[in-house]
Amino acid sequence: MSLQPLRITAGRKLAAGFAGIITMSVTLPSGFATSAMAFLPISPADPLGQKLLFGTLAVIVAAISIAVSFLLVRVALGRIRTGGSLSRFFRYQLAALGAGAGLGLGFVPAMAEAAPVWWVASITAGLGLIAVSLLAFRKARYPILSRPPYPHIGLAEGRVIDDWSNGQSRSPSLTVVHFVDDKGRGRWVRHLVQQSPSLRGTVGQVVYDRRRPEKVRRFAVAQQLFDIRPPREIQENSVPQPRTIYPMPPGSRPQRPR
Repeated sequence: MSLQPLRITAGRKLAAGFAGIITMSVTLPSGFATSAMAFLPISPADPLGQKLLFGTLAVIVAAISIAVSFLLVRVALGRIRTGGSLSRFFRYQLAALGAGAGLGLGFVPAMAEAAPVWWVASITAGLGLIAVSLLAFRKARYPILSRPPYPHIGLAEGRVIDDWSNGQSRSPSLTVVHFVDDKGRGRWVRHLVQQSPSLRGTVGQVVYDRRRPEKVRRFAVAQQLFDIRPPREIQENSVPQPRTIYPMPPGSRPQRPR
């Protein structure tokens, strides 16, 4: 976490945008091609070597696209980021790969001119794989802690003071969270949104390591300006006020969006 205010600069927005574009335009089609090549039967006109060549190329392209987009997200978040942000995006990548593979399974019978029974089995398997892959896009549900689980863990009230998202490129949404640590110092950290919507003024709980001030474990949303969650969930995740949680000073509160 930084002692200086952080911003989501144009370069970080560009990196996050390219990461989303690569994931949806390269990783997902690579999953489709990999699945199709793996389950497509060999015909006398197409030798085994040709199938292995295209299948290997699809796997290599998928691996390269995952690595490049992952590095771009690291650049977008920078060194000062919440824990779990990168792993969350990696699950998005695997979900895109799995969704593409599910689509490939559904189209294999059409490409192979298979019997109707194989159509049913392949489409069912493809839909199941897509459904499992989409679980990675679920909203994260972190509980609001009333006390630190360990002595070296600190809890603080955090507030989103800057946010950016671009739905057209399917890029990850970035935010900057401000909070005050147990020594009364204001700190900032970048966060890849796991709970939507991303709005300035969103309040949550920051869980950080007191021994390593630069390490923030997570940011759990507790209150949003336009909260669309069920009332029961809002009540369960209401922010407690123990002595270990420090609210933002009045002078540091962001202006309300117009």
